[in-house]
Formats: sequence, structure tokens, C-alpha cells
Amino acid sequence: MIKVLLKTIMLAQVASAARNTLSYLSQRDLDDVGLSSSAFVDGEIESVRTDIDAREADEPMSKIIKSVINPKLVGAV
Repeated sequence: MIKVLLKTIMLAQVASAARNTLSYLSQRDLDDVGLSSSAFVDGEIESVRTDIDAREADEPMSKIIKSVINPKLVGAV
């Protein structure tokens, strides 16, 4: 139950960050990489979901959360 809730919160944060990133990208930037606005957000969410699912079986949830939230600090915590 808690794992599902944490996963949902993480995915919601990813979606929010992707939408915020869109405000800095022009349509030309998106066209250059071959994405639409919705494909960008959906792609980011799916990327993180895949990463979490792959790690979920092998690592404790606390380590997954730390690595998804700030990958640069994984070894520091």
C-alpha cells in the first residue's frame, strides 16, 4: 500500500517537473527532437515508471526514492 502511494507521488512529481520544463522549451525545440508537448510529459513519466519497476524487485523502496529524487546524491546519503 505504501509502496503504491510513494510510486504515485513520485510519478506525479515527474509529471509536474516535465510540465514545468515545457515552459522553457519552444515548439521548435520539441520539433527538433521529434516530440510533442504531451509526448514529452508522457515519455518522462514512462521512463521513470520503467526505472522504478525495474529496480523495485531488487532494491528497497527507500533507496529507489533517494535515487529518483536526486541521483547525484545517491552515494552521499
